[in-house]
Amino acid sequence: MSAVAVFHPDPQAYLHEVLSAHDAGLPVFLGNPRWAESELAEAARQLPRGTLVKGSSLEPRGLGTCDWPMNWRGRVMIPTGGTGGKVKFIIHSQETLLAAAHGLRDTLVARGLSPVLHGVTCTPPWHVSGFMPAIRARATGGRHLIIDGRFDENSALPSVPFPMLGTKVISIVPAQLSRLLARADGEAWLRQFDVVLLGGSSVPAPLLVEIRTLRLPVFLAYGSTETAAACALCPPEKIWSGETVRGIPLPGVAFATNDDGVVTIATSALGIGLWPDSPLENPWLSGDRGDVTADGSVKISGRADRVIITGGEKVDPARVEQALLSTGLIKEALVLGMVDGRWGEVVTACVIGPASTESALRQACETLEPAARPRRYVFVPSMPTNASGKPDREAIAKLTA
Repeated sequence: MSAVAVFHPDPQAYLHEVLSAHDAGLPVFLGNPRWAESELAEAARQLPRGTLVKGSSLEPRGLGTCDWPMNWRGRVMIPTGGTGGKVKFIIHSQETLLAAAHGLRDTLVARGLSPVLHGVTCTPPWHVSGFMPAIRARATGGRHLIIDGRFDENSALPSVPFPMLGTKVISIVPAQLSRLLARADGEAWLRQFDVVLLGGSSVPAPLLVEIRTLRLPVFLAYGSTETAAACALCPPEKIWSGETVRGIPLPGVAFATNDDGVVTIATSALGIGLWPDSPLENPWLSGDRGDVTADGSVKISGRADRVIITGGEKVDPARVEQALLSTGLIKEALVLGMVDGRWGEVVTACVIGPASTESALRQACETLEPAARPRRYVFVPSMPTNASGKPDREAIAKLTA
């Protein structure tokens, strides 16, 4: 038994190869065809020699064998991170993927919806949010479609010919929802779905107001690659009423916080480990700060680390800062994510140097993946600092707003 790694840039071809290999019981690596050269090189270093690569000329150079143990049948390695060469794969089994699918199904059934979940992939299928709709549909007897999630304003919205019976589910990120609601036909198109799972990044307050005003069937989803996507939902009626957004755990999920206020998650949908051989502890330390109340619901307040999530893509600000400083044109740089109505967060660079360097800085960042390239630049004579002499992020945030 050998493994398969998929890198097709076309979503249809991509999912076809992934699901064909999965059906055959082969271990599958979900590669990201949009990775920069450094990420692709790191992926080649990690993929075991003998892995069959689809959609790319990448040559696996990792240690391992083509003769995988039988207990690896049906395992899927889903990428997380992918910033600055830090490619990581979370190992999921058939059992963890089914646990995630059944958890969402059971939550929706408890609300009176059908246990048959029809799903749409309109985010990249190499992300957990684009992969899981296919798994949910297969696990519940539903249908699955792949559509173009760019929702170009100059193109007609895609047809979604699902059967009348069953629960129609679409998973999108805030930037996609904003794009749809900006169209005259966007609201009506969204209403063909029983469930709109909205995740991938923080939701700007104006977008929450639109959801509330229009009473859209939006469920705010909290989850990660490690938990096989959604592990908690804030239902529409909570949003419509203006209540504080809190995630209600899916069946079998339990939240807690450690002494530092970082959320831990216990769930049967948790991945087995980090490729190749680092197990994930269950409960798992998420890296998100938040609070958990007596009813088990969770409110996430932000990342405990500096990762920026823009349009559902993770960006390591340290790598962007390195690219800016490597030009030698500026003295100092701080990159942070600023709240944005379309992207959730937008990559913003605060730099000490002349504004005349902006064009050169943008050119230097062309070597980064598109999501990591700063969209906003602010030039300052000195970096604001706090009492301890560290960069004052709040003051800088005001400058970049």
